[in-house]
Amino acid sequence: MRILRQGRLSMTVELGDLTVTMLSDGETVIGTDRLRGSDGEELAPEALAGADLADGLLRLPVRAFLVRGPQGCLLIDTGAGDAWHESLGRLPEALVEAGVGTNEVTAVALTHTHVDHLSGLVDGDGGLAFPNADKVFVPVEELMAFRAEPRMIPVLPRVMPLEQGDGPMPGVTAISAPGHTAGHMAFLVEGRLLIWGDIVHHSAVQFARPEVCWSFDDDMAEARATRLKVLEQVVEAGWLVAGAHLPGPGIGRVERDGEGYAFHPATRGT
Repeated sequence: MRILRQGRLSMTVELGDLTVTMLSDGETVIGTDRLRGSDGEELAPEALAGADLADGLLRLPVRAFLVRGPQGCLLIDTGAGDAWHESLGRLPEALVEAGVGTNEVTAVALTHTHVDHLSGLVDGDGGLAFPNADKVFVPVEELMAFRAEPRMIPVLPRVMPLEQGDGPMPGVTAISAPGHTAGHMAFLVEGRLLIWGDIVHHSAVQFARPEVCWSFDDDMAEARATRLKVLEQVVEAGWLVAGAHLPGPGIGRVERDGEGYAFHPATRGT
C-alpha cells in the first residue's frame, strides 16, 4: 500500500490497479453507555480506562470510502448527510478536498442501512447526491428497511440486492459480516484491504476487548462472534482494514496484542 495524498478530510492509498480514498463525514460524540459488556450491561467506569473521550463522551468519527479503478468509482457508504448530528455531513467537502466530483461516482454499496451510512445518498434538497451512480447495492436482508425510509424514495429505481460474494465492481468482493445488523457487509479490495463498516465502533476499547459490544447491535452475540472472527482473519491474512468509525486516517493494520488486538493507523512508509 502506498499513500498518494492526504488532507484534513481525506486520504488516498494505492492498491494495485485500484485506489481507495477515505472520506471523512465528520466526527461526533456519543454516550459511554453505548459500549456494552458480554451480557449487554453498561461498562463499569474502570472498564472505560483508555477510552477516547471528549467531555466524558465517546468520540465517534464517521467515514466513507471511495474505490476508483478502470471500471469506475464505487462509493462504500455515504455518511450521515443532514439526518443525524450537526457536526456530520461533511462528505461533500471531503470529496472536494480529494478532487472527486459527485458525478464521478458510478456505483454505491452500503455496508448496512443505519442513518450514518445511507443518508448521504440524497442531498439537502432531497435529490440524488450522486446522479451518475446507476446502481446502489444494498444487503438483501436490509432491502425492506431501505425501502421503508421515505428519504430514499428517489434512490429506489437504482437499488440492487447485495449478497455474500458479489462484486459491486471488479476487484471488490462483498463479505457477509452479520450481527451489527442482519445484512451487515464488509468489502475486500484487491484481496488486501477489508473495508469493514461497523465491526468496531470505539477502537480504544474494542480492539483490546473485542467482546465489548455496541448498544445499536441488532444481535450482540452475533456481532461479537463476527468481530472476533474478522479480527483473527485480518491478522492471519495480513490484510489492511478500513472502518467507518476507526480513528484517523481510518485505514491501518491490526496486530495481536496480549489477549486482544491493537490497531495501527496507516502512515507514509507503512
